[in-house]
Amino acid sequence: MNKKIIGVSIAMLFAANGAFAQSSNGSSVELYGVLDVAVGTVNHSLSGDSNFPATVNPVTPTSTLVNNSTSGMFNGGISDSRWGIRGTEDLGGGLKAIFVLESGINLPSGSLNNAAASLANNRNATSGTVSVNSSLNGQLFNRTANVGLTDATMGTLTVGKNYVPMYDIVVAYDPVQAAQLFSPLGFSGGYGGGNGVSESLRQDNSLKYKNKIGDFNFGALYKLGGVSGSSSAQSAYSLNLGYEANGLGIQTAYQAYTDAMKEGNSAIQGDVKVTNYNTTGYMIAAKYTMGDATVRGGYEGYTLKAPSNTLASMGITSLNGFALDPASSNFATNNQTTNILWVGGDYNFSPAFNLAAGYYDIAAKATGDLKQHDGNIDILSMLADYHFTKRTDVYAGVMFSKVKGAQYTLPVVSDNSSNYIYAVGLRTKF
Repeated sequence: MNKKIIGVSIAMLFAANGAFAQSSNGSSVELYGVLDVAVGTVNHSLSGDSNFPATVNPVTPTSTLVNNSTSGMFNGGISDSRWGIRGTEDLGGGLKAIFVLESGINLPSGSLNNAAASLANNRNATSGTVSVNSSLNGQLFNRTANVGLTDATMGTLTVGKNYVPMYDIVVAYDPVQAAQLFSPLGFSGGYGGGNGVSESLRQDNSLKYKNKIGDFNFGALYKLGGVSGSSSAQSAYSLNLGYEANGLGIQTAYQAYTDAMKEGNSAIQGDVKVTNYNTTGYMIAAKYTMGDATVRGGYEGYTLKAPSNTLASMGITSLNGFALDPASSNFATNNQTTNILWVGGDYNFSPAFNLAAGYYDIAAKATGDLKQHDGNIDILSMLADYHFTKRTDVYAGVMFSKVKGAQYTLPVVSDNSSNYIYAVGLRTKF
C-alpha cells in the first residue's frame, strides 16, 4: 500500500507541474510512459493473473491437464505497460548527469507487476491462475532504477538497477518487436537475456557502461553481490561488442551469473520455491535493412550449472517479500543447456503500417539424467502494427507453438503438443 501511495503522489506532483519541466541551467525532468492493453485468447491456459506482467503465459508448454482456453483482457501485447521519470542535468564540457526510475504496471487492474505474487498465490502449474517467474516482482521501480553520467566521447555509465546488454540486443534484433505476448524473447526474460533465469534480465546493484566509436559499439555490466564473506556470491558480469553501419548490424554478448535464484510454485500457499544456479550464456544477432524491409536473426545459448554458494550459506530465507519453501534447493544435477535460433523480419507497407513475422526454435539438450531431455519448441509469430501517430498504434498478433521430443512428451511431463494465442490491442505513449 505504501508503494502505491508513493507512486500516486509522485505522479500527482508531476501532473501538477507539467509533464516536462526545464530549468535555465540545462537540466530537465520528464514524466513518461507506455499504456498497452490487448484482448485475446490463449488456446491452453490457466486463468489470467493480474500480478503477472503479461497476464497470461502463451510461451511455456502446458500440461495436458490444462485443457481450457482463456479469453480476456491482457496487459502489454507489445510493450509492458509502465510509467517512469527520467532526467538530465548539463554539467558542462559535454558531460551530463542522468537518471531513470521506471515502474511496470498491469493496465487492466492498475496493480504493480509482481510475478512473485502470482507464484505465491498458486500452488501448482495445472490449476488455478497463471504463475511465471520474472524480474518484475512488486518493487516500486521494478523495471529500471539508476543514476549515471554520460558524455558523447567517454560513453555512459549508470549505477543501480540495469538491463543486461543481451536484452538491449533483443529489443533491436527480435523480428516482432520483442512483443511481450507474441515473442518468446520478449515474453518474460528467461529466453531473452536472462540465461534461463528470468530474474536475471535486470540486475540490481550493478554498474553498466556503454560507448560507441565510429560504427562500433561496446559495453559491459558488473553486478556486486553484497554477500558477507564472499565477494563473488550473487555477482554477475556481461560483455557486449557490436557493429552497425549502412543498414547492417551485428551484435554479440556474453554473460555469467553466480547464484542466480529462480522462483517457482510452492506447495505451501504464500511461499515461493527457489532453485539456485550458476549460469552462463552468449548471444549473436544480425539485421540488414533494404529499403522498407528489415531481416533479423540470431542465436543464443545458455547453461544452468550448480551454484557456487548455497542458499543457507548466503542466509537466504525469503525472496521478493515471500518466504522460501523448505523444498527450495541448490541445483545439483548435470549441466542443462538450451539453444535458441530465431529468424524473421518486417516490412513497412507505408509509414503507418508494419507487418512482421518471426520463427523461433528453442532446443533443450539432453543431460544424461532425469531432469532434462532432448526437445524443441517451434514458434511462429506474426504481428501487424498500424500507427495513427508516432505515439498511438493498434495491432493484431498471433503466435503458434508446437513441442516435440522427450522433454515434452514423456509421461512424467505430458505437455500439450501445441498452443496458440491471438489478440488485438491498443498502445499509446506519453
